[in-house]
Amino acid sequence: MVVKVEAFTAQPPCPGCAKLLEYCDIIKSKYGDRVEVIKHMGPCEEFKKYGLTVVPAIVFNEGKIKIMGVCPSMKTIENALKEMGV
Repeated sequence: MVVKVEAFTAQPPCPGCAKLLEYCDIIKSKYGDRVEVIKHMGPCEEFKKYGLTVVPAIVFNEGKIKIMGVCPSMKTIENALKEMGV
């Protein structure tokens, strides 16, 4: 199963947003085809879809796990991926 990882950041990205974008690149290179990474920069429809109010934010598998207002650590992201079977 492919896990969908959606990152939400400001445009231009704040330091926390920039770090989250960096983590997304690491995740994609480390997990390859097991993850689908989508980066949303600036306001977009998906903010409303997931009820997000602040950035940085990350959503896994269309809403199963949401983290917002803080850039999660790489360990937190990897733990969430493990919970979903990656």
